Amino acid sequence: MADLYVEEFDMINPFVIASSPATQGARNLLKSAAARPGALVLRNFGHGSGGGSYVYPSAKAMFGGSAIHSHAVGTQIKDSISTLEQYCEEVRAIKRNLDKDIKLWVSVGHYSDIVKGGDWEKEWIRQAKELTLAGADAIELHFNTPGVAVAKDRTFQYYQLVAHCTQMIKAAVPSTPVMVKLALESCDVLTSMRYAKAAGATAVGPTARWKGFVFDLDWKTTQARPGSGYGGTQATPIVCYAIAEARTNGIDLPLFAGGGVFSHTQALQILMAGSNCVQIGALACSGGVSAVKNVIRQTEAWMDSNGYPDMKSLTGDALKLFSMDKEVSDYRTACLGNRYKQTQVDAEKCIGCGHCVDVCWQDSLVLEGKVAHKLDSCIGCGYCFQVCPVGALSVDAGKILKDAYEEKNR
Repeated sequence: MADLYVEEFDMINPFVIASSPATQGARNLLKSAAARPGALVLRNFGHGSGGGSYVYPSAKAMFGGSAIHSHAVGTQIKDSISTLEQYCEEVRAIKRNLDKDIKLWVSVGHYSDIVKGGDWEKEWIRQAKELTLAGADAIELHFNTPGVAVAKDRTFQYYQLVAHCTQMIKAAVPSTPVMVKLALESCDVLTSMRYAKAAGATAVGPTARWKGFVFDLDWKTTQARPGSGYGGTQATPIVCYAIAEARTNGIDLPLFAGGGVFSHTQALQILMAGSNCVQIGALACSGGVSAVKNVIRQTEAWMDSNGYPDMKSLTGDALKLFSMDKEVSDYRTACLGNRYKQTQVDAEKCIGCGHCVDVCWQDSLVLEGKVAHKLDSCIGCGYCFQVCPVGALSVDAGKILKDAYEEKNR
């Protein structure tokens, strides 16, 4: 079986159940811990009521690994914790009952504290010290709340805020890891990472969570609250780009990235882009313990089936694609383009729908009767192959690209 141990975080596997209703209070966190992730993040008290989830378009899509996620208008899950003393007791209760090989990260503060004003710095320092004494394995600074980066020009400078708070908490609890969760929204995440690193962050977690406006055309039936934590599987490529950009621009801090993980596929993509761990909060609170268990199990099975014995062999493997030598990249493109050009329409499959003609910008496809026909002027751009609904225009693009890569790297 593949070894999922993550050396950089000393975790049994790379999965982090992020701060969410699934980790709100000892009861919910311990329930989620049955999935056996590498770490769980206890939701910060004072965050406000927990969201009811809105998964679009359906639960079937979510469990199938594809979903948009936001917050719904159902009854919010209230926070029963109102004092730091109560919160620390929750931490102690968790540590007594949590499997010893699972890490407990605890979220400190909230950017709304800063907006409200007052002596928030002193309070954050107090929280970090007391929570460390209560048994937290790490402190998380949660700077990816939707809108936090947007507020930079209204209330504070986001990058300076990240640096200041990281430095402040690191000085308060120097022996405790400080995990800095970062926004992608309305900021340059590479700059954020550099500021956090310079300030002494133990790890950074670029996380996709935007203000969004999700609605049905009959908008009166729509559940989601406008502006409330929009995310989902469509965000994974953006997260992967942020990770890969960091890894190819000198960011060597451990990463715990997240965004859109509703199946093992998205989890693997985030890890292969170069993140050491992957946050899985939305699926945990919307799909429950069994959904998280399945993703962990399926990740392990996929690694076994595809020749990845451990996390070191998996993490960052796709950076070979991100930073591919131009000569190799151009050769792969040429091989695929030539195959597109050479491959003719399968007349027996063609139904004469005309989609291929509509997207041919070289005027190299014509309908002859009810069958499409390619002309010699075809350059092999491939648009027509993408739209054919019946496979009358078809090549095994994946095999062509893989063979070309292996040929160049023999």
